[in-house]
Amino acid sequence: MVQQQQLYLEEIKPNDLLPSREFGPLTITDTVRWAGFQENWQHLHFDRDHVRKHNGLRTFIASGAYRQALLIRMLTDWIGPLGRLCKLSLRQTHPTFEGDTQHYFGQVVEKSSTPNDPWITCDLEGKNQEGRQILKGRCTLLLPSRNGEHFIGKNL
Repeated sequence: MVQQQQLYLEEIKPNDLLPSREFGPLTITDTVRWAGFQENWQHLHFDRDHVRKHNGLRTFIASGAYRQALLIRMLTDWIGPLGRLCKLSLRQTHPTFEGDTQHYFGQVVEKSSTPNDPWITCDLEGKNQEGRQILKGRCTLLLPSRNGEHFIGKNL
């Protein structure tokens, strides 16, 4: 088992870049597994012929929830086991089609000034392999402080 590293509030400053992540290319296996998990049986997520005929698309697309889950994975992998995602606001701006690669990245835009209130705010973005934006958003994360301050029970 790989030990996940912990990120601490003191290690972060505004304008820091988050480690980017790449997922893909998107396959029918990805979308069918996610559709089954969500019990989302819309043809949009697995039936090439149907979406060409009825939706005017070249092939099926990933669900927005699937793309959001990948972005959240990027965030939670970065902040470590003691970090917490508190707020997330996203806007899906362009579909992710079969064969597309998804690149997720972000930047710290604000940081609390005290370890007693250990939050950071990040702008987030996703792009496909052509550099086209597929989503954008913002999140607030709670991070532990090296001085032992805890945020258990804190709500944002």
